[in-house]
Amino acid sequence: MAHRAVLHVDMDAYFASVEVLAHPRWKGKPVVVAGPSLRSVVSACSYEAKRLGVRSGMPLVRAMRMAPEAIYTQGHLHSYASYTRRILRILVGFTPLVEPVSIDEAFLDVTGAPSSPEELAGKIQASVLSETRLWASVGMGPNKLLAKMASRGAKPRGIGRLTPDTMVDLPVDSIWGVGEETGKLFRRFGIRTIADLRVLSRRQLRALLGRSGEVLYFLCRGVDPSPVVPGEEAPPPLSIGNEYTFPHDVRRPAEYLPALSLLAQKVARRARDKGFRGFTVTFRYRLRDLSCHSRRRQLPRATDQRGKIFTVAAGLAREAVGSPVRLVGVKLSDLVPERARQLELFPGGGERVSAVVDAIRRKYGEASITCGRTMVGLPDRSRIPYHGRGTPA
Repeated sequence: MAHRAVLHVDMDAYFASVEVLAHPRWKGKPVVVAGPSLRSVVSACSYEAKRLGVRSGMPLVRAMRMAPEAIYTQGHLHSYASYTRRILRILVGFTPLVEPVSIDEAFLDVTGAPSSPEELAGKIQASVLSETRLWASVGMGPNKLLAKMASRGAKPRGIGRLTPDTMVDLPVDSIWGVGEETGKLFRRFGIRTIADLRVLSRRQLRALLGRSGEVLYFLCRGVDPSPVVPGEEAPPPLSIGNEYTFPHDVRRPAEYLPALSLLAQKVARRARDKGFRGFTVTFRYRLRDLSCHSRRRQLPRATDQRGKIFTVAAGLAREAVGSPVRLVGVKLSDLVPERARQLELFPGGGERVSAVVDAIRRKYGEASITCGRTMVGLPDRSRIPYHGRGTPA
């Protein structure tokens, strides 16, 4: 049996790169993509912005202090998703075993391919660049773990390869799944490289980190048996949700209900796009002290309709919100395939209307058609605090 050969394709500074394609005058300049509010975080940034210290996940206000000369723009998810579909079509042309991981990365199983992994990696990178004008980094390895670590090390615009033997000198937090807090814990014990981590026994790691420590025992040795699961065979999502951060804390229903309406609209549309309905609606909120809370309600029948999701979420919000909140979220869970729904005795026209509205939003974006409630009380989502040389996209 041939040894496994897995590739990981990861787009370089994806959101920022797509924005630069739309605005060629931004090429070579620090570009930061963020939400519509000063309280949002950085979604993505160009490598020029990264050299100024800006990072994804950083509070937008902090990024503006670090790089006041950068170009700040609001993200355009519809545009990014369009490019992703084009990229996936390219990847499937090399192998049907393509597993999308997120909007900007995917695994490919090329075991047994007539060309070597190195040759395929070069062809894939060149094809993506030729057809989209976007750069991707490609990692190679005998499994998904090592392929992903290799692509991270190859950024930007590179091709890398890792094996269990060549990973030992990498920092311990380069292991896929080792976050900032776990990395800090290891450093307190003098564990800085993967070689250091391998000194610990399986029992010691389990005592230190519980069950995840036992998993890490195998990961630090380059062991990852998880298969590349093609998109159409991927397990169904456990939930579908969206969140909204307010420019300032709010408390009155008139202030937060428009946001809930917008979130219910997005969740319902995404559920229909994925072919699911849900039995449970969850309302999530974050208080001024940054603590997070949630309430949920189970429905007698699964739904994928904005009106039902909004009504339940609004009722939960009225019960829960007693002090100012800075963030609200809506989630639909306990999902079932749309084809498994119970037939209605007196079906209405809501589903036909939703299908038409969904088609419009897929073509022209989420804001192209919406209900009146979302337009009252929310700040102008098309505006972002532009600084430096940036101009609205």
